[in-house]
Amino acid sequence: MVAALGVLNATAQDQNFHIFLCFGQSNMEGNARIEPQDSVGVSDNFLNLSAVNFSDKSRKMGKWYKALPPLCRENTGLTPVDYFGRTLLENLPEGHKVGIVHVAIGGISIDGFLPDRIDEYAKTAPEWMKPMLAAYDGHPYDRLVAMGKIAKKKGVISGILMHQGETNTGDPKWPNDVKTVYENLLRDLKLNAEDVPLLVGEVVAADRGGTCAAHNAVIDTIARVIPTAHVIPADGCPQNFDFLHFTAAGYRELGRRYAAEMLKIWGIPYKPAPGDYHSNAVASPLVSMAGAVTFNLQAPNAKEVLLSSQFLKEPVPMVKGRNGLWTLTVTPEKRDIYPYNFIVDGVSISDPLNKDLFPNENFKASLVEIPAGFAFGFGRPGGPQRPPQQGVPYGVRDVPHGKMQYCQYRSSVLNAWRPLVVYTPAGYETSGKDYPVFYLISGTTDTEETWFKVGKLNTILDNLIADGKAEPMIVVMPYGNMGSTPQPASMAATKMYEVFAKEMTECIMPYVEQAFRTVNDRDHRAIAGFSRGGGQSLFTALRNPEKFAWLASYSAYLTPEMMDTCFPQYGENPSLINDQFKLVWYGVGSEDFLYKQVVENREYLDKKGIKHEDMNTEGGHTWMNARAYLNETLQKFFK
Repeated sequence: MVAALGVLNATAQDQNFHIFLCFGQSNMEGNARIEPQDSVGVSDNFLNLSAVNFSDKSRKMGKWYKALPPLCRENTGLTPVDYFGRTLLENLPEGHKVGIVHVAIGGISIDGFLPDRIDEYAKTAPEWMKPMLAAYDGHPYDRLVAMGKIAKKKGVISGILMHQGETNTGDPKWPNDVKTVYENLLRDLKLNAEDVPLLVGEVVAADRGGTCAAHNAVIDTIARVIPTAHVIPADGCPQNFDFLHFTAAGYRELGRRYAAEMLKIWGIPYKPAPGDYHSNAVASPLVSMAGAVTFNLQAPNAKEVLLSSQFLKEPVPMVKGRNGLWTLTVTPEKRDIYPYNFIVDGVSISDPLNKDLFPNENFKASLVEIPAGFAFGFGRPGGPQRPPQQGVPYGVRDVPHGKMQYCQYRSSVLNAWRPLVVYTPAGYETSGKDYPVFYLISGTTDTEETWFKVGKLNTILDNLIADGKAEPMIVVMPYGNMGSTPQPASMAATKMYEVFAKEMTECIMPYVEQAFRTVNDRDHRAIAGFSRGGGQSLFTALRNPEKFAWLASYSAYLTPEMMDTCFPQYGENPSLINDQFKLVWYGVGSEDFLYKQVVENREYLDKKGIKHEDMNTEGGHTWMNARAYLNETLQKFFK
């Protein structure tokens, strides 16, 4: 092995000093912040030939220095080259050295490394790029060659590392332009292609939601044009929030992949490093600044994988990539929180990489949040985090936050222990005050957690209270399943509604009024619900007008037949509602499968002279609409 390395360049002064030319744009230049771990443990045998002068005179062009970051220019960041050199030395025999010649410019096209094009290219370069070009006297290729000639006096040029292509995304001429740069370097530095392979790194990959991921298909053809070229895959390498650059962890991993490929070319076994160097586990979902979402699923044996979600009209096929990883990037039209799932060979599953699940009695879908304004990629512990949401009711803001409590009460109606989730407003513990109570019921197959984890009751109400738009209140979220759920259009639903009304008034309310400080009169009680919960709320309030003064229905209704049968008094004397209820409110989406029935319920009220407020939205029977209705009615209750 040592003999093979030694014959790479018989004219080198030190045949065990392996030098690599490194060029490209921002991901080669180094876009990630240099972290403390990146500047410790660097071997004295890892050297950098500075291609520029540093303003603090700590480095001079053409001089060798220990390869401490930054390697490119004084204000650049961590690059793949940092861990490329480290990894080589971890695997090379003792006494070998690695040298780096590093020339890179953020945003530069491949034209910037072609001597016959650079002058014309520089004329149209953006203003922010001109100082970078000036650092190399306007000719980055010439600087690379000049430094390469100096480096050859000390050791063997053993390879060329390239990371460029984002600016040339999708350009079919790019491989031939790269070939020209490579052949120019071989000619001008008197090198043999067989001794000096070209290692070309992929851009942020599709499985990481890469903005320029489409260019990887072009990069992957480079070996057809350059027989001595090798592609370094980027799949799994963590990306920055712009989905264009890698994080520091991404650069570390990519650098080690460059090194592993170089060691393979040399025939030297590669020993993976321990610890977090290979922190490149697949993540899903990943949300870009532009609102594009990348979904990933590891299913190597699957024949077909589809993505299903409420922001899609129908399931969409995912694409199978390396190592059986299925990937798809989509951009929902609206920013919101959406349920989604995968369909693997006909079987629906939640996203195993996503901890956020939709609480439900049946299938547990996953949840993805498309933030308003801009967003950071998420899904990796320790990775970049999303900033506070701006412009959406449910966004977590820097305001006083209420508390969520999980409770159990004994139901004499159902002869069972039953769950409750209760929100108490900020300051409840110390105020000594009594508070109005809002009973909020979830929908069919939903659980007592759904208004919390999907409806975002707590953050919506925190924000409204902080802005003075809602009264501080206690919110009680019970489990609405009474054992059966008949179709709401049938009279059979009446029995279920009656059981719920009894459960509410005889079990839930007494427990809440004993366990919490509540104002116990009708003017300080509200009730509302989504879907089945909306029907339960309508029935319970109309059955018990002495207990509730505020009533709202989200995507729900009672049929005219049920109204006439169960509540004839209201049709005969609408003042019983109009004078007692401070609010009767209906919200429904134009594409909701219950839209027609909700409209019929409202028309029935109009015909009977019963007052009500309405909110019509776009969309269907979704929690996106339910959150909108909740936000609206919270601002009306108890005022």
